[in-house]
Amino acid sequence: MIFFDLDDTLHDHLRPFAQAIECVFPDLSETFSSIEEVYKGFRAASDLLWKQYDANELSLGELRIQRIIIALKAFKSNINREQAVQFQNRYEVQSTNLKLFPEVPKLLTDLKQKGYLLGILSNGPTTHQLNKIKALELDRFVPRNFIFISNAVGIAKPDPHIFNLVSRKVNCLPEEILYIGDTWENDVVASIEGGWQAIWFNHRRREPGSEHQPFAVVESLSEIVDLLY
Repeated sequence: MIFFDLDDTLHDHLRPFAQAIECVFPDLSETFSSIEEVYKGFRAASDLLWKQYDANELSLGELRIQRIIIALKAFKSNINREQAVQFQNRYEVQSTNLKLFPEVPKLLTDLKQKGYLLGILSNGPTTHQLNKIKALELDRFVPRNFIFISNAVGIAKPDPHIFNLVSRKVNCLPEEILYIGDTWENDVVASIEGGWQAIWFNHRRREPGSEHQPFAVVESLSEIVDLLY
């Protein structure tokens, strides 16, 4: 069985971020050498703050404000709360027009034709993530009972127990499940420590943060089918 992460694994998470930055901070956007580096900082801040949210130490609304403040501060761009709220509002608007990575429909079709059961395991608010899945038409490939969202499950990545729980829910041995995701700690390390195999979709060309050994590292999703046969 193969599970996928959702954000920036199946759909392009950078696109709405870059559009929101350009709209709300047009002057700042010209000072960044790479918007992708700012985005990486945004994701890292979001993952860090998510642990506080998961421990009920931070509200979701505050997480969304603080992550852009932290990300921009790392690039010596200080913004206030009002600007952070403006960014979040624009980001939410841009996020209503999500796009799958071009390789995704063919990849999922090929995997299903080869007999693989497919699932999605994602951190996030349940309704928000399910709405994304529906808007992206991923429910054509993944049945509802194989979709697991951290808020509904009660455990979030990088806690490896979420992978243990999902293994039991789908009635598979952990070693029979492959997980594909884009972040090192949340997707690669956590799934390996949960007993699964992992493919790191490293299209943002990050450096690994530990000595964990994934099954494979790819920069394009189109590489995956050949890896499995």
